[in-house]
Amino acid sequence: MSGNTSTAGRPPVTAAPRRGVLVLSAEDRLVCTMRHYVSTVLAGWGVAETAREAAVLIVGELGANAAEHGGARMSVSLSLCDRALCVEVSDFGTAPPACACRRIPREEGEHGRGLAIVRHLAQWVETEAVSRRCTVRAGLDITCASTSEES
Repeated sequence: MSGNTSTAGRPPVTAAPRRGVLVLSAEDRLVCTMRHYVSTVLAGWGVAETAREAAVLIVGELGANAAEHGGARMSVSLSLCDRALCVEVSDFGTAPPACACRRIPREEGEHGRGLAIVRHLAQWVETEAVSRRCTVRAGLDITCASTSEES
């Protein structure tokens, strides 16, 4: 019996996951730092440019929400295992979170569309509000540049 069996249509895990975390003050001006961090880390991991761009857009939208609606701090966490990338943005505050799952987009205007954009770019999205933290996770099925160039 092989140790690399597939479950629920997912490919077997063949490598240890890669992880990265950045914690910042929840300020609008620091969202660009968050985006740059994600782009740099994913490039270092060999993630293809189109997948990096999608992840950076996701982090930009979720980071802007965290800076605007969150508390004192926000974080971005990346996890890559084989072709599965999980992007997680959290905000931490002193009051119960105004989590993205509780906000309804407005009909007009430029605000309130971030989570819809994230849902369009990602294969899955989940939100979690616990205590004084709101977390939004998005999953991407990605291709690494090194993998696509070898074929």
